[in-house]
Amino acid sequence: MKKTIILAIGMAVLIVTNVFCMDIDAMMLILEKAKENITATFTSIDKDLSIASGKLSNVDLKGEDARKILSQLCKDRDYLVDCAIIDTNGKMIVVEPMEYGKYEGSDISNQAHIIALLRNKKPILSDVFHSVEGIKVIDFEYPIFSVKGEFLGSVSMLVKQETLSGDIIMPLVNDMLCKAWIMQKDGLIIYDLDPDQTGKNIFADIFFQPFKDLVSFSRTVAMTKDGAGSYDFYAKGLEDKTIVKKFAVWDTVSLYGTQWRIIVMEVNKQVPSAKDVIIPL
Repeated sequence: MKKTIILAIGMAVLIVTNVFCMDIDAMMLILEKAKENITATFTSIDKDLSIASGKLSNVDLKGEDARKILSQLCKDRDYLVDCAIIDTNGKMIVVEPMEYGKYEGSDISNQAHIIALLRNKKPILSDVFHSVEGIKVIDFEYPIFSVKGEFLGSVSMLVKQETLSGDIIMPLVNDMLCKAWIMQKDGLIIYDLDPDQTGKNIFADIFFQPFKDLVSFSRTVAMTKDGAGSYDFYAKGLEDKTIVKKFAVWDTVSLYGTQWRIIVMEVNKQVPSAKDVIIPL
C-alpha cells in the first residue's frame, strides 16, 4: 500500500512536470520572439541617434542646421515627445518640435541619467522619470563629439511612458500566444496588457502587497537575467479577480547598459492530482 502511494505521488509530480516543461518550451519561443522584436526597435533607435550625433558634430549646435537634424530625427516617430540637444552643463539648448520650444534653456543636470551621461560620456537609456515637460517618460541619450574628439553634449529622444507601452511595445508582443509584461529592475512595470498595472511598482505599490508570491517572484526576476517560475495573481487584473497560478519565463533586453526584464506567462492548466492517478499493483 505504501509503495502504491509513493508511485501515485511520483506519477502526479511527473505529469505536472511534463506539462510545465512543455509549456516552458512553447513560452521560451514566444519570449525569444518578443525579445527579438524589442531589440530590433532598440537597434533602430540607436542607429538613428548615432547618425544624428555624427551630423551634429559638424554644425553649430544652436543653429538652424542643428534644428533641422533634430526635426528629421523626430520625423515619422509619433511616439516621441520631443528631441533635444543637451549641452555640457546639462541644459536643453535646442528642442523640436517647436511646440516644446518653450523648454529650451531648461536645466536637467540633476536627472540621474544626465548625470551619468555627463560623467561617462556614453549613450544611456533612462529609467521612467518625470520630465521637465511634466510627464512620465524614458529618455534615449547619445553623446556628441566634435571631429577632434571634444565632448560637446548629447542628443536626446524623449518617449512618453504610456506611448511607449501602447504604441511601441504592445504591437511587438500583443499577438503572442502567451501574455507578456515588462519590468524595470526596480520593480516598475513598463508594460502590461492591463493598463491598471502599467506604471505601478510591484515592490512599492499597495495594489500588489497582498500577493506575496508575486512580489517574491518579481524580486527573483529583478536579481537574475533569465529564468522560470510561477506566482499567484488575478486571472485578468481588475477585469477578472479570480486568483490563479501563472507559470512564467523571463529574459533580459538591454540598451546602453539599462536592462528590462521581459516576462512571458500563461495560466496554469488543470492536471490530474495524485488521487486521480491509478497505478496498477
